[in-house]
Amino acid sequence: MPTYEYECPDCGPFTDVRPMAEFEQPQPCPDCGAMAPRLLACTAIGGGAAEPSSAAPARSHAGGCACCMAPRRFSADAA
Repeated sequence: MPTYEYECPDCGPFTDVRPMAEFEQPQPCPDCGAMAPRLLACTAIGGGAAEPSSAAPARSHAGGCACCMAPRRFSADAA
């Protein structure tokens, strides 16, 4: 489930994990119980942003172009 940010008018901002179907609904503040509207921010789904892998080379073109493809290996028997 995604994490949404809310802002209580009395206590300030807080986050809450809610189903996507409830993203527009205000949520009760965990401190005072007042209903707080959702802030317009990006939601976090899962563990956060993916880190780029150092094992895979960065490619600037769509897969399959000659400059991004791995070099072909030919066997000596194929001649």
